[in-house]
Amino acid sequence: MDLDIFPVRTRGRSARPVSGEVVRALKEADLALLGEERGSAAPPIKRIGERHHALARALASGMSPSEAGILTGYSGSRVSILLDDPTFQELLSFYREDVNAQYRDLHQRLSGLALDAADELATRLEEEPEAFSIGQIIEVTKLGADRTGHGPQSSQTNVNVNVDLAGRLAAARERVAARRLISENPDEV
Repeated sequence: MDLDIFPVRTRGRSARPVSGEVVRALKEADLALLGEERGSAAPPIKRIGERHHALARALASGMSPSEAGILTGYSGSRVSILLDDPTFQELLSFYREDVNAQYRDLHQRLSGLALDAADELATRLEEEPEAFSIGQIIEVTKLGADRTGHGPQSSQTNVNVNVDLAGRLAAARERVAARRLISENPDEV
């Protein structure tokens, strides 16, 4: 069994040799130019398309830029460029306000509904307490305690396991090399 395992590059481009030549000596004026803005800003958006709207909606809903980019088909660098564009920022703020308005409206409706239901339940409990079983009263009590922060507590335990994959791989390579040496020179064993 031959396990010639070559290292695999997992990040970045492969290294290329660097070469250079002196064209002229640097002057102080050249160094001062390094601090100036070179004007490499992206051109502004000419027309807002549906993908721009979809990206703005995804970002306004709380999605990370990378997730929103994947969802809408934009690269990470393009999303970054769009986030710096004033036109896109305006579109994004529009959708953020819209998301907040929808949340406020839903929140107000649900809280009003919950208050009405709690009032009705309290009225029924006062007028006819015998109409409720012990189980129903316990469920209402549990629900109220849970929603007000007095419900049962749960705990989580995180366990990290280190399998030392690199060490195991190195040991396997040593075993393969030793076996190869034995198979090539059986008389020396």
